[in-house]
Amino acid sequence: MTSALVHGELMAIRPFGWGDGLVARAAERLTLVERGLDPKSLVTSELGHQTLRDEYAPALRAYMSGTADGVAEWVVYCCRAVRAGAQDSLATCEALKRG
Repeated sequence: MTSALVHGELMAIRPFGWGDGLVARAAERLTLVERGLDPKSLVTSELGHQTLRDEYAPALRAYMSGTADGVAEWVVYCCRAVRAGAQDSLATCEALKRG
């Protein structure tokens, strides 16, 4: 998933020194929109990362190891975060639909 790689690379190089996580998560979300996975920007992947916060740092360290297994662990983690965000967005949409 390209968005996971965008997020991981920004966190690995930390180009800003402050707000790197915020920028990385925003870039991940914009990549999901741009690549057509979430064209209406309804999936709150940031909420998914918050939900899985205990797994974030270990998965990021695995990614930064540069090994195939580490990168795979990070991508799977990011997919799970996107899924969690999508589930929350779906629940919100269903609640609104019910009125």
